[in-house]
This record gives sequence, C-alpha cells and structure tokens, in this order.
Amino acid sequence: MKNEKLHELLNRMKQHIHTIKQKSLTKQAMSIFNISFGVTKRLFYLTLLCLCFLMSLGLGIGLGYFANIISHTSVPSQTQMQTQLGSLNQASALFFQDGDMISEVQSDLVRKVVPLQEISDYVKQGIIATEDDSFYTHNGIVPKAVLRAILQEISGSDSQTGGSTLTQQLVKQQLLTNELTFTRKAKEILLAMRVEKYFSKDDILNAYLNVSSFGRNNSGQNIAGIQAAAEGVFGKQAKDLTLPQAAFLVGLPQSPYAYTPYTNIGTIKQDLDAGIARMKIVLTAMHRNGYINDAELEEAQNYDITKDFLQPQNSTVALHSYLYQAVHREAVIALMKQQIKQDGKDWSTVDASVELYNQYYFKAANLLASSGYKVYSTIDKKVYEAMQSGTADNIYLLGESYQTTYTDSTTGEIKTATEPPQIGSVAIENATGKILGFVGGRDFSVSQTDHAFSTRRSPGSTIKPLLVYGPAIDQNFIYPATILGDTAISRRQQDGSYWTPTNADNRVSNTFVSARYALKMSLNNPTVHLYSAMLQKGIDTGSYMKNMGISAIDSSEYLNEAASLGGFSTGPSVVEQTSAYTTFANDGKHITPYLIERIEDNQGNIVYQHEKKETQVFNAGTAYILRSMLNDSVEGGTTSYFKRYVNFTFPQRYGKTGTSDNYQDMWVIVSTPQITIGQWSGFDNNHGVNHVFAITNSDGPIYIRTQQLWANIANAIHSAAPEYFDTTKQFSTQPNNVMTSSVLSATGTLPGEITLNNGSKLNITGPMTSDLFLTSRPPYAISYQFAPGESSDTLNAYWSNLIQSLLPPETSSQSGQSQQTSEQRQNNQAPTEPRSSSSR
Repeated sequence: MKNEKLHELLNRMKQHIHTIKQKSLTKQAMSIFNISFGVTKRLFYLTLLCLCFLMSLGLGIGLGYFANIISHTSVPSQTQMQTQLGSLNQASALFFQDGDMISEVQSDLVRKVVPLQEISDYVKQGIIATEDDSFYTHNGIVPKAVLRAILQEISGSDSQTGGSTLTQQLVKQQLLTNELTFTRKAKEILLAMRVEKYFSKDDILNAYLNVSSFGRNNSGQNIAGIQAAAEGVFGKQAKDLTLPQAAFLVGLPQSPYAYTPYTNIGTIKQDLDAGIARMKIVLTAMHRNGYINDAELEEAQNYDITKDFLQPQNSTVALHSYLYQAVHREAVIALMKQQIKQDGKDWSTVDASVELYNQYYFKAANLLASSGYKVYSTIDKKVYEAMQSGTADNIYLLGESYQTTYTDSTTGEIKTATEPPQIGSVAIENATGKILGFVGGRDFSVSQTDHAFSTRRSPGSTIKPLLVYGPAIDQNFIYPATILGDTAISRRQQDGSYWTPTNADNRVSNTFVSARYALKMSLNNPTVHLYSAMLQKGIDTGSYMKNMGISAIDSSEYLNEAASLGGFSTGPSVVEQTSAYTTFANDGKHITPYLIERIEDNQGNIVYQHEKKETQVFNAGTAYILRSMLNDSVEGGTTSYFKRYVNFTFPQRYGKTGTSDNYQDMWVIVSTPQITIGQWSGFDNNHGVNHVFAITNSDGPIYIRTQQLWANIANAIHSAAPEYFDTTKQFSTQPNNVMTSSVLSATGTLPGEITLNNGSKLNITGPMTSDLFLTSRPPYAISYQFAPGESSDTLNAYWSNLIQSLLPPETSSQSGQSQQTSEQRQNNQAPTEPRSSSSR
C-alpha cells in the first residue's frame, strides 16, 4: 500500500518536474521571441524611416531639379503661345483671280481646320472620355501623374507611362519635342499650366482636335485634324459624324498609323481589327463616363464600321498641270523675295548663289506647303480655259512631229524618237502687268517644260523694235523716214568664216528703203546697218532691254551686230518678250508682269500683296511712233496674215512676227489697247522646220499657220471674255513731243545743197514723204552720208545713180529705170517673214 502511494508520489513529482521544465522552456522561448520581435520591429521602423527619408530626399531633389528647370525655362507670352498653338501644318490653296480654286498645294500632310462648334459632340465626348476624363476639372496637369513621372525618372524605370492630359499633349505637339526626358516633362508641365491660365477649355480642346494626327485618308495622304479625318475616311463633315464614326476617329490619335484603315497608297488594309478594337475601347469609355447609354453602346459596338470607309481615290490629277506649276513657283518666289528683304539681303546676291537661293527657296516652299495660305493669282479662269481649248483645237497647224533614229545603248536596237512641235503663249493686261492666261505647252503629260515662263529662245525679228528701232528713235538718232540700205553685208568671223545675213528670200535688194518700211517688211540688212551705226555711236541698247525686264542676256552680247536679228546665246522667255511689247501700249512705260496678286494666311491677314512696278523706258513720243510703225506691220506687212482668221471686230493694234534660222523659233506678238498676246512655237531640241514642208503644207506656209494659230486662240479668248477686246478703247492720242513733217523720199532728209566728192555742189529736190518726228529730232539737213551704217562705196554708187536720174530724160533713161528698184518697186512684192541668218 505504502509502495503504491510512494510510486504515485514519485509519478506526481515527475509530472510536476516535467511541468516545471515545460513552463521554463516556454518562458525561455517567449523571451527569445520577444527579443527577436523587438529587434525586428526596430529594424522595420528604421528601414521605413530610411525609406521615407530617401523618398523625401528624392522628391526634394526632383522638385528642386524641376524648380531649377522652370527657373531656366523661357516661358512664351500669351500672344506667342497663341501663335505657336495655332501654327498648324495646314494645306495651302491656289486660286484664280475670281476666287475659284485651282488646287490645294501638294504636301505630305492634308489638314483642315474647323471651329469647335462645327465638330460633332460625339467627337468631343469621346476624346475627353478616352484621353482625359478629368479635362474640365484639372488645371492642366493631374498631380498623381506628375508624381509618377518624377518617381519613374528618379528610379530610372524603363517603363515611362502615359497619363498626360489633353493640355499636356497639345503642348508636346505644338511647343515641345517628343523626346522622353525629365527636362521636357518639366517644361511640359509648366507650359500646360500656363496654357490653362491663358486659354479656355474650349480653346484647348479645339486646338487639340485640329492639331492631332489621324493617320491617312483614302488617297494615302497623311491627315491631321478632325475635319480632314472626317472627309478623308468617311467623306463627311466633322459635325455630321455618327457615334460609331466619331468613336473610330477618336481612337486614331493614340497610334494613328496602326489604327488607320488605309495604306500609304490609299488602299484599305486587309486587317482592320486593331482599329475596330480601339473604337470599342472609346465607346466603353464614353459609356463609363455617362455620355452614352446601354442601348447606344450596344448598337455602336455591333455596327459594321468598315462599310462606311471611302474607297481609294487618286488625288494627284489636279496637281499635274502647267497652271499649278506656274502659280506655285511664282508664289514661292514671292515669299522668297519677301523673306530676303526682311533679312536685309539683296535678291541679286541670293540669285547669284546656288546655296543661298536653295536655302530661301526650300524655306519658302515649306512655308507655303504647311501654312494654310490662300494664294490668289492674276489668272482669269475664262481666258485661261479659252487659251487651252484654242490651242488644243488648232495645234495641228504647227505641223508634224520631228522624228530621228538612235541606237539603244543597252540593246543595240535602232529606235525612233518622236518630238512634237511645242507652243508657249501668254496674255498680259497692258495697264497692270497682270498675266491673264497662258499656254505652257501642248500636253503636260508629254513635256513638263513650261514654254511660257521657263524656256528662253531666240526672239528672231521680234527683237527689232525693242533693241534697234525703238532706241534709235528715242536717242534722236533716226526717225521713221530715215533711209537705210538693203545692201549686202559680209563680216569675217573669228573662225575665218563670213557672216552674210539676207532677207527672207535669201536675197538682198541692193536698194534703199525707209526705216518704217524696213520694219514693216522685217528686212534684215537695213536693220543690221542701222544697229552697226548705233554701236559705233555708243548707244547703250542693252539698258533698254533690261529696263523692259529682259535681263538674262549678257550685256556683252549686245555688242554683236547679230543681236539686231535675235542672235543671242540665250533669249527671253515668252512672258518677258510679250511684256516688253506692252511698253509701247503704255506710252513707253514698262510695267513688270506678275502672276501672284496676294497671299493670305488662314486668318485672312495679307501676307503678301503685289506692288506695281513700272519703269519709263521710252518717252511717250517714241512709243507713239513705234505703235505707228508696228501698225504698218499689221497693215500689209509681215504680221498681216492673222487678220484673215480673226472672226470678230478687232480693235486698234500693233504687232510683230519673228523667226530664227530654219524656223527653229516662230513668234507672233500683237497688242491691243487692253492686252498683249504673245506666242512662240518650235521644237524643244531646236530642230528646224523643213523649209520645203513649211512652204508646201496644205494649210499654207509655216509663217502663215503660226498667225492662224494665234488668231484662233484670240478668237477663243474673245468668245469667253469679249471685254478684253473692247473696240471703244483707244491708244493714247499723239503726244505734244510728236509732230508731222516731210522729207525727201530719196534721202529721208530736207531738200538742199550737197557737196559731191569732186567738190561740185548740187541742189537736191524731188518727191517728198510725210511722216512722224519727235520734236527733239526734226528732219536732218541733207547730207552725203544720209544712210546710217552704209559704206562709202555704196553711197557713192547711190549718189551717182541719183544724179543720173536728175539729168534730162534723153540722157538718163537707163539710170531712171535703175532707180525704180527702190522702195517703190518693193511695194509690189508680197510680204514675207525674213529669217535671221545670224551667227550664234
């Protein structure tokens, strides 16, 4: 019993000892745990404190850096900011003088700008719901997004998330670059807040919708602005877009070329899933923000938007024309000259430097392409279209194409090259210099060379009144009744050959004619004789040409006798030569021709306005006399043939024709009191017209057919715009410095006594000729050397024959017959247009 109790006691003692041990171990464990927990807790607090410190330090550094950037950032003024935000790459456009559009300016970007009220509410709601749902509540930035950007920059994170407000996106597009740097982000934030201060929410939203890229249109062109997107994708105005259409377009700016439905050539992409998925994201955002209800969401998401996409279209047709090419070129030059003047430079200096010229040219071209300018030309649409139709219907008159064979360098085959005759024509309003219309060539698709503005050709005999007869009269050297010799000329050239110019029939009449008659019949040799005498006298003929706008010919070339017949290494353009002829209509004043009337910016402000430029080249009396002489060319002279084909009552006129060797260049220029129409025709590669063909063609000789073509173009202009041929309009009446007087028909001088070579004296009288004279150059007294430029031998022979003709008939019948080979005999000859057999 006692053993049992002892055993039980021992067991209890063991249990107690075990319990004590267990409690001791638990207490020890708890003590260790408490110590460890305390250490961990302290370490956690210390780490958290360090992190907070580092974050505060980083944030302070970031904010300090931000503040530093702000302090060194030049903030634009409200006016400057408004200009920059409104500086959109908009398509410029070219217009006729009446405001009808010629074409938009070709550009890599098509943009249309519209006010906010002309944009669908669906578009506004969609862009806000998708891009910036707090747009109407923030002040340009969202602070949490700014903090995130700072932390990403501090941490060096490769992931640069978005979150920019619409205002920030607008600033980035218009005021900053797209680089992802903290500096740019800081400037973006600063400028966004400044934009919000200066502009209303509607202003910002409107600018954003007009600035943003929307991918491509159905012509493959890059488009920007919601209006260009609406037109280019759906063929609608921005205000008329449906909900699905608006949602599709709103989705494009995030990644315009990934979501656009069109390729770079305007075809519809095969895979449109990305764009459609983006459209549904926009719709969901609009629903989430309460802009559309459940039914509208479901209907729009199930709508097949692809059926609304426009089919591909070619947009280049209007851009490919002589008209677009000319107006665009002249607009660029007008902007160039304006910029050069603003920079304090001289046009001639820039024009002489290829590098400087190109620098200004491309700057002006880029400005024109992207500034939304409206360029108003002087082109009268009725006149221009009439000239095109008149040319197309009558171009056959220029004859057959030129054909030549050549060997293909690759295949060795013998091939035939065909080149059609070309034409350049222009109509200029005399009083203003406006270019009313022109013909650049027969077919732009065959040749893009502008034969009205760009090509320079030999002027042939059209140079005679400008370079020879006009200056000679203006300098009081001759008058219309001055006698000139139509006699042989032979000049030895540097290469040992001889220059022997002749008239149209390859002959020289060996007679004496008046200056008036020589110009009327376009005789070459009398003109050369006169010009030679002018050069010997030191008359500066080149200055007259430059004052009439013909500046491409080097001044040294005017010292060559062949210049009097159009013998230059280069020549005038059709515009220049035609404009020079307006000088006589304007009483001796040359008015610079022009094609651009004005250029306006997208706000209607005038960027460029043409200013009239005129130069007094001849005195009014000279111009009056030249009109009289050139009227003779129309009345029975070499320019008379066009009258056969004119189908309306033609007003007062004067004119001149001209051809170069082998009919390489053929000119017709005729002026009325209101307009001057000039025409050139020939081959680009200077092929001459076969003389036999020219004479035997069933439509008549080439020098008649070119006048017929001119007349038919004039007929077309008259039919479309008869106001330019008003028969009540007259040239100026005879000025006070012009008088009428009489001279001897034989010498062009007053009657009187001359001393012969043998010393004897002879009183010369005879038939008299009445003509026009400048009061500053009355008739010359009789002189042995009465014919300018004529050789002594020829004059000796002339006087010998004249004296014989003055003897009694029984002793001078033979000589009297000889004298009939003068101008009176030539009056019975049919007028023909001479060719200028000049050395080049």
